[in-house]
Amino acid sequence: MRWAGRALIEGHFSDQSGPARQIDEDAAFWGIPPELLQAKDADEALWPEHVAALEAFAVVSTQWRIEPRFGAPTRWVGLDHAAVKAGLSLAGIEVTPDLWADIRQIEQGAKEALNRD
Repeated sequence: MRWAGRALIEGHFSDQSGPARQIDEDAAFWGIPPELLQAKDADEALWPEHVAALEAFAVVSTQWRIEPRFGAPTRWVGLDHAAVKAGLSLAGIEVTPDLWADIRQIEQGAKEALNRD
């Protein structure tokens, strides 16, 4: 799931459509190479059961706490959990413990990509 957060921040997802095969369509939709959907390493693939978490993360992806630093790049601290709770609730997304755990993994991956020097 961290991979999904990094991929989202680094622009590896898009809404373009793909060829007729389902795997190619899915890969094109998310803007990722088709081989990642066939990856042997679960840390580098987007599985169907993780789509809901990625969509939920996208809903609240503007709710970051940041630390501006004079003379240094801004540090991305993490999502503002109160704002995330409100945003997900207003979007009608029921947050289960499993969904929240997946969102936190995506957040961690996004934070790693955002804080890269």
